[in-house]
Amino acid sequence: MAILANTMVRSGAITMMPRVATIATMATRLKTFQKVLPVIHSQVDHVFIYLDGYSARPTFLASFDRITVRIAEELRDLHANSRYLCLEDLKVPTVVASVDDDIIYPWNYISRLVDLLQRLDGHAIVGVHGRIFTPPHRSYAWDAVALHFSYRVEHPCHVHELGTGTCAFVSNIFNVNPKDWGRTDTDDIDVAIEAQRRGLPRIAIARPAGWLKPLAEKQADSLWARTLKDDSEQSRRMRTLLSLYADGN
Repeated sequence: MAILANTMVRSGAITMMPRVATIATMATRLKTFQKVLPVIHSQVDHVFIYLDGYSARPTFLASFDRITVRIAEELRDLHANSRYLCLEDLKVPTVVASVDDDIIYPWNYISRLVDLLQRLDGHAIVGVHGRIFTPPHRSYAWDAVALHFSYRVEHPCHVHELGTGTCAFVSNIFNVNPKDWGRTDTDDIDVAIEAQRRGLPRIAIARPAGWLKPLAEKQADSLWARTLKDDSEQSRRMRTLLSLYADGN
């Protein structure tokens, strides 16, 4: 299915590209998802929604146009990684914003990310929640400095990794296949590795404190909670990412 295939795009003008949002949401997050979707929907041309753990579409989605919805049995067991399946449907260069189902996004969220992508000619992934890995690089969870999405950041800054619930990129520049990653609980670090291999920096946007706020935190079903219990695979992939810097990639 081709989405926005007939949209005219001026060459090189990222601010003129179509804008889509993509979200993978679990049935346990229905209440917060209902709050997130209207805010994001109003800022983009189309929203891709991947329902993980649902047997049917929530009834409230019937009031939204310009959405593509896929439910659990169509997601190829990709879980959170399913949000990148939208890249199969985009036939022209498009700004893709991946969002979470438990964050309060501001009214100008998408436009701010697009403006930064424009300044960088699209050759970056830009976002809000960032992490910088620090020596001795043994633990993904603990050997890092976090720029939480609610924190104030004065100037755009390079980070090793962006949270995939608060980032954006240009589809034809970062056209990834999540089926290649092998796991479904390492998407933040996998995106960082894919970006580094393509020479794409990860840039955390400047913003005031509280520009993004959590709707909920420390949910029992969060990937971060699972990572804190065992971050061995994430740590291995973190070191893979850092080795790409040493290799000059």
